[in-house]
Amino acid sequence: MLSQTKRQEDPDGYYRLRSFSITPNGVCKNLGDCLKTRRSRSSCSVDSSPAPLQQRLIGASSQESNDDVPVFTVGMLGASNVGKTTLSYQFTTSEYICAYDTSLDDEYGQKTVCISLNGQEAEFNIIDIPASEMSVETFCYTFHVDVFVVVYSIIDMKSFKMAEDILLYLWKNDYMSSKGVILVGNKADLERRREIPATTGRKLALSWRCKFIETSSGLDHNVDELLVGIFAQVQLNPKRNRNQQKGAVENSKQLFKQILKFGKKAKSCENLFVL
Repeated sequence: MLSQTKRQEDPDGYYRLRSFSITPNGVCKNLGDCLKTRRSRSSCSVDSSPAPLQQRLIGASSQESNDDVPVFTVGMLGASNVGKTTLSYQFTTSEYICAYDTSLDDEYGQKTVCISLNGQEAEFNIIDIPASEMSVETFCYTFHVDVFVVVYSIIDMKSFKMAEDILLYLWKNDYMSSKGVILVGNKADLERRREIPATTGRKLALSWRCKFIETSSGLDHNVDELLVGIFAQVQLNPKRNRNQQKGAVENSKQLFKQILKFGKKAKSCENLFVL
C-alpha cells in the first residue's frame, strides 16, 4: 500500500502541483506540473523528471500561504478491477502511467494530489480502498467525503450493477443532495469488449442526478477532465446545499420543465464543471 497519507513531497519539502485552467468555452487545459516548497512559497523548482507536458514555475506571489490551502476528501467507490487505483495514481501526475502495469495493483490506499485551477489551489486526499476490504457503508462512515467518484468498467456488467447499488445507497443516505457524485465508466479503450453502452451509463447518471464521464486510464483519456471535474464539484457543494433548502415544493414545480429539457439535461450531466 502506498504510504502517501500526506502531500507527495521529497525530503527537501517540495511537492508536485498540477495546474489546470477552464476556458470560457468549458475546455479543460493542462498547464503542466511543477515542484513547490511548503516551507517557502518564494522558492520554486521545475520537476526534473521527464514529462510530456510543459513544466512551469509558479511564484510565491501567485498563491496564498500553505496554511490557507483548503483540503478535501475524494472517495473512490466501485467493484474490484475497474481501474480505481490506476485512475487515482494517474491523478497525481501529468506523466503517463501504464494502466496495465500489474505493479500498481497493490498501490491502493490514500494519495494526495495538489491542484491549481484557474489560479486557485486546493489539496485532495484520494481514498481508494478495495471493495473486498471495506463496504460502502463502512467507507462512508469512516471518511468525511466531499466528492464521491463511483467507477465501473464498461466491459463488466457486474461492476455496473454494483455502481447502481452504490448510487442507490448514496441517495438513500442523503449524500446525493449535499455532495458531488460522479459516475465514471472506465476502460473506454476496450471498445470491442464493451458491455455497457455510453447511453446506458448516461441514463443511470441522469436518473440519480449525478455527473457522468467515460475515461480510459489505459490511454489517459479524460483523466484530467475527471480530476478538474472533482475540483469543480467540490466547489459547488455550498450551492448544492443551498438548493436543497429550497424544498421539495419548488423541485416538483420544475419537474415538467426538466422533462421538456431532457436533451439539455443530458448534456449538462456530462458537464462536470456545473451543478
